[in-house]
Parts: sequence; structure tokens; C-alpha cells
Amino acid sequence: MKKTVLVIEDEPIIAEMMSILLEEDGYNVTSLADTVRARQKLHANEIDLVMLDLGLKGEDGGSMCAYIKGQDDLKHIPVILVSGNVDLEKIKHECGADDHIAKPFDLDHFMGKVQQYSAVVN
Repeated sequence: MKKTVLVIEDEPIIAEMMSILLEEDGYNVTSLADTVRARQKLHANEIDLVMLDLGLKGEDGGSMCAYIKGQDDLKHIPVILVSGNVDLEKIKHECGADDHIAKPFDLDHFMGKVQQYSAVVN
């Protein structure tokens, strides 16, 4: 069964690029630009991995990550922060993310992280 990755990214070009990479590697992809719809999708129990931008309009990605990791029904889902923020490592630890990828990212590095964390999903 295909794994489903939720991409939460508000820059359309980056979201599309990430979606194409993931789909070409055999993943189902849901791409959303806002955290309200992302929360609904997460609680529908259809997501295996979250790729989360920090610099979202409205609620920031750090807050969204902390929300996911604070929910009993969601905390098992791996969250990978994808951002150009210079404090990415610190934010990862503060919000409980599983890993991070700095923008701009190498495509092979990006897919390696996705494969690493999608393999550990139940």
C-alpha cells in the first residue's frame, strides 16, 4: 500500500516541486497551504508522514509541529521540518519534530529523508 505524505507549504512552486518528487517515487501526496485544513486531514487518519514548512502564513510551522506531537492520535506521525530558517535545529527540538531539511535542499537528500521516515511508519 502506498504511503501518504502531507506537504504543508504555502509557496506554490515549492509545494508543487515536493509533490512531484514524492509522486514520482510512488507516494500519495496531499499538499495544503494552511494548517486548519491540515489538522482536519491529519485527524482523518490518512497521513503517514508530514513535510512541514516553518514560514507559513497565519499559524507558523513550529506551532503546527507542536500540535501534531501533542496529540495522542497524531504524535506517532513523523514530522520533517523543511525551511530556510537559520534556527532550524533549535526549532526542531523545541517542537518535537523528527528531523529537518534546510532549504534550498538537495533532491537526493530530500528523498532520502522521506524514505527513511516513511519506512518506520506502521
